[in-house]
Amino acid sequence: MSAGDRPSSEWAEINDLFHRALEQPPAERDAFVRKAAGGRPTIIREVLSLLSSHERAETFIEQPAVNADALMAAAGADPLVGQRLGHYQIRRLLGEGGMGIVYLADDTRLGREVALKAVRAQFADDPARRARFEREAQAAAVLTHPGIATVYALEEFDGRLFISSEYVAGETLRTELGRGPLSGTRLLETAIGIAQPLAAAHARGLVHRDLKPENVIRTPEGAIKILDFGLARLQDRQSRDQAITTAGTLLGTPAYMSPEQIRATDVDFRSDLFSFGIVVYELATGVNPFTGGDPASTIARILEVEPARLAERVPVSSANTAGLGALTRVVTTCLQKDRNARYRSTRELEAALDAARGAGVAALEAAQPTTWWWQFHQGLASLAYFLLLIPLAVARTWVPGPLAVAILVAGFIAALVAGTLRLHLWFTVRKYPYEWRAQRDRTVLWIRVADFVFAGALAASALTLLPSHIEMALVLIGAAVLVVLAFAVMEPATERAAFGP
Repeated sequence: MSAGDRPSSEWAEINDLFHRALEQPPAERDAFVRKAAGGRPTIIREVLSLLSSHERAETFIEQPAVNADALMAAAGADPLVGQRLGHYQIRRLLGEGGMGIVYLADDTRLGREVALKAVRAQFADDPARRARFEREAQAAAVLTHPGIATVYALEEFDGRLFISSEYVAGETLRTELGRGPLSGTRLLETAIGIAQPLAAAHARGLVHRDLKPENVIRTPEGAIKILDFGLARLQDRQSRDQAITTAGTLLGTPAYMSPEQIRATDVDFRSDLFSFGIVVYELATGVNPFTGGDPASTIARILEVEPARLAERVPVSSANTAGLGALTRVVTTCLQKDRNARYRSTRELEAALDAARGAGVAALEAAQPTTWWWQFHQGLASLAYFLLLIPLAVARTWVPGPLAVAILVAGFIAALVAGTLRLHLWFTVRKYPYEWRAQRDRTVLWIRVADFVFAGALAASALTLLPSHIEMALVLIGAAVLVVLAFAVMEPATERAAFGP
């Protein structure tokens, strides 16, 4: 019987017996379960499987990275910070986990910043950990994709291994989630941004095995980068990997593992698809679909519980409904307990995400009548800004001097910035409507600052003309008031009507 077909009463009994067994001494749990289950093999098998996964998790899972404050506090105590290793100058800590530590360093030979990852000093002589570390470098080195951090070299200094790789500036998706779930537009683009490099890795036979928000970074330019192939496995090297990773050990992060990964069986690319489904679900809702009160409960939920459909957990608004139905189908397929029911390839997942994006574009295009006033406002505001440069130039000829020149220059720059960026957004809505919100997020601060500066230039120019040219001064004051009303009152109203809150 599959997890999805199991009666809720039977699952409740399994869950209850599992937690009761955890209260027993480890050596007595097996006998306790067999006795409490009354000889029912299905119940015994499921509970013992959960207990086995829980014990492996406690024993083998690495500790999570410390937080940024702890890193800053520890940076001064780290003996490598400020030191030079070969042609690398160590600057500061970037991240730290149970086995590894990552530094920001300068590659003085090539004049670039790099991320320098090392095995912790206390594990430097552990053959198994060294082998896993070498495997990480070899696994990531076979990949060349803009969505995957590039590995430059595997180095050894004083018997300690280091991986030199591309330093990726930006913030992790975990940090971004701290500000709330992603909107429909940003969500789909992020999902596609993860799926594309994942597909490239899978095409080379590489399975990540630890895909989670902490291992995905969004750069300041908005690009997505997947990091940390420390648990990656090349499928054509499984015999070698099994020699490195003891059979039955559980490696990864429980809340993002596939059922087959939890059971410590052989995994393939479909395990990453399950993790991908969890990540996208969390990005959309702000909540991991399987999180329980403790790691054991989380593992049990992954193995047995079917989460609520994504569409049922996402707040309905015009900002996030476009393409949500198609994305829900994608996530549901990825989260199938039976890996044979997931996508047959990651390229197939990409195609499904493209279809979801197409559904979103169609929804936005269907709403085009509501964007008409917004588009009209953007075009009219841009034209008005450029035309109002004429009275500013005239004012400069009537009141010569450094102040008048400064006002004209400030107004000219502000009009160009505000007008050009508005035309950019207008063009985006017309040709690439699904990208509008992301483009708006990147430009809104520049537009608002330019609006204020332009209104200020008009008002300042009017003040210089009051003593001698009161009629032109009144025109400029009126223009300044209209500019403020246009961007502070009218534009937000047309934007809400067109795109929602």
